[in-house]
Amino acid sequence: MEGVNLKPYYIVGPDEFAFVPVTSRNGGKISIALNQSKEPYICSSSYVVFKINDKTKIWPAYLQMYFERSEFNRYARFHSWGSARETFDFDEMCDVEIPIPNIKIQKAISDIYAVYIERKHINERLKERIKNICPILIKGSLDEGRV
Repeated sequence: MEGVNLKPYYIVGPDEFAFVPVTSRNGGKISIALNQSKEPYICSSSYVVFKINDKTKIWPAYLQMYFERSEFNRYARFHSWGSARETFDFDEMCDVEIPIPNIKIQKAISDIYAVYIERKHINERLKERIKNICPILIKGSLDEGRV
């Protein structure tokens, strides 16, 4: 990216969030993501980037799980303002009240959820491999039966 001016972009560091305040025309879901990698990323200046200042009170992955709920998407759409371009701004985001268990429980819940998501991805990859290999296995068993 030599010679590219990064001034109009925001940097999203590890454990930082980026979200688009505009809620219209995005399928009824708020666009929000947590950078769970160890690398910084850049995003457009139309995003709002924020982080949790005190990780002893709320865990980033736990908060992201809350943001992914359909109830939160409905809340954000309901509290959006505008006409042609509705927005759910950062001040509205800060007013959202969420249940916050102690940090150990938050970490345990987010760890369990991460394992669940990983298993789901593994299962999908396995299904795809089985789907691709089944015709070969069936052909091989038919050929074997003819011998």
